[in-house]
Amino acid sequence: MDYLKVLHENPDLAEEFDSLFDFFLLDELSPRDDAEGRYTFSLPGMAFARDGSGGEYHLLEDGSIGYNGSEGQAGRLAESMDDLFSLIVSCICWHDCCDAKEYVDSKTLEEYGQRQRNINLEDMDMDSWQRVADALGIPTDEPMAPVLERFRKATQREPLYQCIFHEDDGSLTESDGLMFE
Repeated sequence: MDYLKVLHENPDLAEEFDSLFDFFLLDELSPRDDAEGRYTFSLPGMAFARDGSGGEYHLLEDGSIGYNGSEGQAGRLAESMDDLFSLIVSCICWHDCCDAKEYVDSKTLEEYGQRQRNINLEDMDMDSWQRVADALGIPTDEPMAPVLERFRKATQREPLYQCIFHEDDGSLTESDGLMFE
């Protein structure tokens, strides 16, 4: 499914998606925020969404999805839009699923993913979550371990997606990875 197209064509759904998942869809693919020329990125890409803290989601040239956060972290989140939207809808807040020590085996990972999702669901309008998931054709009752394993693999795939900040003194500071380092 072309999730970006679906959200662009249905502003109410896009607004509900943003409200649930902190994912503000840009009107079109746009140049990434480069902090007035102070950021350079390791891979070409374009921004397509932002979160409330200033982080950006980037469509990379190979079709994978990168993220550049406002706190100095950057990395690949998903191998495709399908994987990204599955991650967002399944986890609700992918930032809460980044504890590398929980990724030891499928059983531990499944329990971890379910626990994190249940915590996030406590503060969520369940009907809205189900309505958005149904509109996008994303099941909400699928196992979490496969979704999270695809996420972990994407964050580790070479070449890594990184952001480099150019300091005033001419030195360079590499972004922190999203997780699993």
